[in-house]
Amino acid sequence: DEDYLNAPASELVRVDFTMSNFRFRFDSQVEPGRDGKLIRIVKPTKLYKSVIRKGQRLRLDAVIGYNVWTEPGRYEAVLTDLSPVGLRMIADRQLPKNTLISVNVYLPGKSLRFICQGLVRWCTRETTEERRYTCGVLFTTLSNESTKRVERFVAEELQKNPGFEPL
Repeated sequence: DEDYLNAPASELVRVDFTMSNFRFRFDSQVEPGRDGKLIRIVKPTKLYKSVIRKGQRLRLDAVIGYNVWTEPGRYEAVLTDLSPVGLRMIADRQLPKNTLISVNVYLPGKSLRFICQGLVRWCTRETTEERRYTCGVLFTTLSNESTKRVERFVAEELQKNPGFEPL
């Protein structure tokens, strides 16, 4: 790309690539000096790695219940997407990575209800609202039968809305 060849030294560069079933990303800077059609970049200090999702995700907007295993009390969150292996939700509190939670998913008017444990894989604070956190949860105790029900539910809902792009 000509833009990179003409980029001044110290210009920020984001590099994304995939290998096997992983996605990698890092930020770096352009170094002075070129080698033909190649640029040189500074060795990155952080490399981000994520698993490429194998199942489909369904966008939702439904209230679900959850509780933190190490605390008393029940909380509510908004379920924003669902897959056979996990979910994304918006909570009003920070949930640290690797927090074990129990999730109660019930979608009124739909054919899906399950309760299982999950592990918080990530949680980020929204920049627009003070007490709003988006969290990714990996299911840890969803039975094979429930996993198949979630797979069927997601596939059926995506078929009902053919113009709707899965995540």
